[in-house]
Amino acid sequence: MGKVNILMVDDHPENLLALEAILDSPFYRLVKAESGKEALKHLLNEDFALILLDVSMPEIDGFETAALIKKRPRLQQIPIIFLTAYSKDDPFVFRGYSVGAVDYVLKPFEPLILRSKVAVFAEIYRNREQIKRQAELLRQGERRELERKLLEQEYASQKRYRHLADAIPQIIWTARPDGAIDYYNQQWCLYTGLTVEECEGWKWKKVIHPEDLERMLQQWRGALQTGSPFEIECRLRRTDGTFRWHLVRAIPEFENGQILAWLGTATDIDYHKQAEALLMQKTLEAQEGNRIKSEFISNVSHELRTPLHAILGYTDLLIDEEQRKIQREWLDGVSRNASELLDLINNILDLSKMESGKMPLSLEPIDLKRVLPGLLQNIRSLIKDKEVRIELKVEEDLRVIQSDLLKLRQIVLNLFSNAIKFTERGAITVSVSNAERGVFLTVQDTGIGMRPEDLPYIFDPFRQIDGSSTRKVGGTGLGLAIVKNAVTALSGKIEVESEWGKGSAFKVFLPDNPFDRLKPVGGPTVERSPEAQP
Repeated sequence: MGKVNILMVDDHPENLLALEAILDSPFYRLVKAESGKEALKHLLNEDFALILLDVSMPEIDGFETAALIKKRPRLQQIPIIFLTAYSKDDPFVFRGYSVGAVDYVLKPFEPLILRSKVAVFAEIYRNREQIKRQAELLRQGERRELERKLLEQEYASQKRYRHLADAIPQIIWTARPDGAIDYYNQQWCLYTGLTVEECEGWKWKKVIHPEDLERMLQQWRGALQTGSPFEIECRLRRTDGTFRWHLVRAIPEFENGQILAWLGTATDIDYHKQAEALLMQKTLEAQEGNRIKSEFISNVSHELRTPLHAILGYTDLLIDEEQRKIQREWLDGVSRNASELLDLINNILDLSKMESGKMPLSLEPIDLKRVLPGLLQNIRSLIKDKEVRIELKVEEDLRVIQSDLLKLRQIVLNLFSNAIKFTERGAITVSVSNAERGVFLTVQDTGIGMRPEDLPYIFDPFRQIDGSSTRKVGGTGLGLAIVKNAVTALSGKIEVESEWGKGSAFKVFLPDNPFDRLKPVGGPTVERSPEAQP
């Protein structure tokens, strides 16, 4: 057989010269074209084994040229390798496969890889042309002898082709028209640790990740039915049992409108997928962090401005000399709003100190039966005009514990304040009972409750579990974070039970002594009395 025609298309003459130097061979006839139009003229007048097509060209670029080539039935079988300066991971490159390309080569060219790839397709073309000529001879009467020669040449051709395929550092495979795979190159065996016989036909399914198998089978069967190029990203198991992402592609080889075989490749893209997943994770984390910070800043700003505006307003009224008779009422307003602002600032400072470990314990004997009534009395004013009753239930022989009064006060006041904010009517029950090596403190309300998806985050600092509801009632979302830190500092434990629309119950275990790390097994079950239901 004579020389095989190779068409090289590039608008830069220097690139064509470089290709010519690399591919110079007595077995090839290299035809050069500097535009898509010139390439189409050559293709209409001559037969080619392979087209090396530059992606970026003026007037008609490589993608448009490839699309025009594949529209003509006589030219559809000619393989196209794109020449590009883009990275193989650039999504722009993958556009080529949708218009009929079978592979690509990066600029600057790697001579060994380029020659190997061209040699594979040149050998396929020689084999196909030789088979065509021998088939014609068979029809002319030399059937038996030519069949023998055909088989010998086919075997020799396949052997040469497989040697070339084994030299390429990429998985290559072929399949029959029905989709059963009949050949893998050596790279497949090295990657999977399996022999060709163990994966021939449809046995390759065992190396596909279970989560990708059904999707792959569906797309592969669809390609077999339509004769369209096949492409999918899936995970392949390698010899050590781990999975790596691959881009698997296959194109059909046609003759007289019928599929003769499928030529496929599998390219490792695992590093690209890992980078993509990491980028997505970091993006989501950054977005969530920004959302939490923004909402926190918005809430804090609102809570700081409200009492400050009131203070400024009362101050302006005090300046008016004609209003001296009601100055006491204004001063009360100034004092009340200033106290709210001070409490807010103190909460932020307390949380900061707790998290940095700058609030040491100050232990003393504490009788909660005596302490709780006073604490609750001080915050009854928070109920204002709400239809809410407060119930205090204390076990008669409640034990005295060693604890920190300041942190106990923070726990009780913040839990009670939280219950009041989200309870418009019904009851708030504070109960204390003895436990093994400590006491249980429970604050239960009949408020709006919490959704199950919010429960894991209620003790997170600066996080509002429901921006709409917390905006109605105010607050920065620091209260429960302070409670959690205070309970932890006292070596205690806090649990919450809540049902949306029915209320919440916070159960706190406080040990006899914070330095006793032993915790009780179980505890009282939180129950709702019938009169406490909304």
